[in-house]
Amino acid sequence: MGAIVIKSVMVTTFLGTLNNRTCFRLLTLGILLAASVSCKTVAIKREIRSTGEIASVGKENRYIKAHMYDGTVYIMHGWNFSQHENQLTGSGKHLDINRRLIEERGVGMTGQTVSPFFTVPVDDIAIIETNDPGPSVVGGLAVVTGVTAGFAVFCLINPKACFGSCPTFYAFNGDSLVLMAEGFSESVSPSLEDNDIDMLYHAVPQKTMNLRLTNEALETHVIRYANLLIAEKNGDERVFATPGGGFLLTDNIVSPEDCRVSGISCLDKVLFPDGVDYFSEADPDDLNTKEELLLNFRNPGPGNTGLIIGKRQTLLTTYLMYQGLSYMGHSVSYWMAEIERGNLKPETTIFDLLGSIEIYRKTSDGGWAYEGEVHETGPIATDFNIVPLSVGNGEDVEMKLVMNKGLWRVNYLALASVIGEVEPVVIRPHAVKRIKGDEEQPLDKLLDEHDHLVTYPGDIYDLSYELPFENAELFLDSRGYYLEWIRDEWVEEQSLRNFRLMVRNPERYLKTAAKKFKEIEPLMEETFWNSRYVEK
Repeated sequence: MGAIVIKSVMVTTFLGTLNNRTCFRLLTLGILLAASVSCKTVAIKREIRSTGEIASVGKENRYIKAHMYDGTVYIMHGWNFSQHENQLTGSGKHLDINRRLIEERGVGMTGQTVSPFFTVPVDDIAIIETNDPGPSVVGGLAVVTGVTAGFAVFCLINPKACFGSCPTFYAFNGDSLVLMAEGFSESVSPSLEDNDIDMLYHAVPQKTMNLRLTNEALETHVIRYANLLIAEKNGDERVFATPGGGFLLTDNIVSPEDCRVSGISCLDKVLFPDGVDYFSEADPDDLNTKEELLLNFRNPGPGNTGLIIGKRQTLLTTYLMYQGLSYMGHSVSYWMAEIERGNLKPETTIFDLLGSIEIYRKTSDGGWAYEGEVHETGPIATDFNIVPLSVGNGEDVEMKLVMNKGLWRVNYLALASVIGEVEPVVIRPHAVKRIKGDEEQPLDKLLDEHDHLVTYPGDIYDLSYELPFENAELFLDSRGYYLEWIRDEWVEEQSLRNFRLMVRNPERYLKTAAKKFKEIEPLMEETFWNSRYVEK
């Protein structure tokens, strides 16, 4: 699969008594974002803190530490990467699984020639750490640790709320470029690479359709493709994706008559997809606390019916993910290597407990029938789905949404008549303009199924598509993964005890973490949006 590059201090491996099958899934919920282009940004610059260990490896503070699939490690300095041969060469040390010296080659610490350089095939590497602030030695597959958040006052105030994001996409809404989608939010390593489909709800279709791709976080984004899915429609028809991956053509969309949570009206928050959300604050005693949102609808008419829901997450999962990275501390790269080796298998985690938005319909006998659920990982862009309902012709509908308190921002709720299923047309980009970035042939990277476009903090590319018809519903289908740059402020909280609690007893952890989260919850949104990466 290739290698990940992590910019890092040396790793202190801790196994303790952790159950390896449950350790890593706490990361897979990813980084989230919220939909608004008007948010403020602050200009920052990348800054890497060297450590004593880095200094001992080379005077230029440039080294790599390659974690191999067989469990051994190479520590190299003065290295080179050959893209043609797909291998690393360099001087340094080869350590066994217990980190005992196997062999030293090349120029040693004393400057004396020891033996020929190591030659290491990239395909045999699970993870690479480096303190080189430039592009990755293997095409940008880079996770970075040892980065200081001292560049932004907002991050110093609240480092767990610093901006993080998978690739962000802007589209024209008839007035300006607006942030409408974020790609593959749960894909935090190469082995978790996946695709993600996002509705470009407010986009205005044009014969030549442009999307702006940005990297606004301290992360490495690895994009396999970014295609448009387009479905033809007429008049007031809309097309929505189902949670199962299908697409339904709809019309006769009706708003709810009433919306209530704990007896308080929420109707004005969910009538229009206008950026005004319903959301609640987290429970002060238990972050795993559910709430119910009650809805009443007039039936839209005969035929099949579906519930349209526009939603994104709050910053609760962002906080929990960053907290998990903090507890891992200097051992982050060890766990990253373990997941690439296939030694960590996902099981029930805190994110599984927090769950999706579950949808129920009130039945004639007064009970509640389960209709389905929707999920969206990410707090940046609101995504829209439709859940087909088992509603009889002409019936009014009473519904209930069950979701974790403090986790969701619900932007839009409506019922629609379902006309039928549609199959969108796949449109690949026909041109890519580099606004800022290192890739000279970005289009070729996105069109080659065996390659990928890699972006770094502050990179911008404009993607152009030729549409076969303009009266269309637009969806973005993106595939890839991203890798976090780990910040010094996070690893200061390294704690095996807390990490073990987080992964072994998530129910208890969500209770113990509530008080600490509530202290920073009021500041998280402002901190998050004001720490977006804008390079000087």
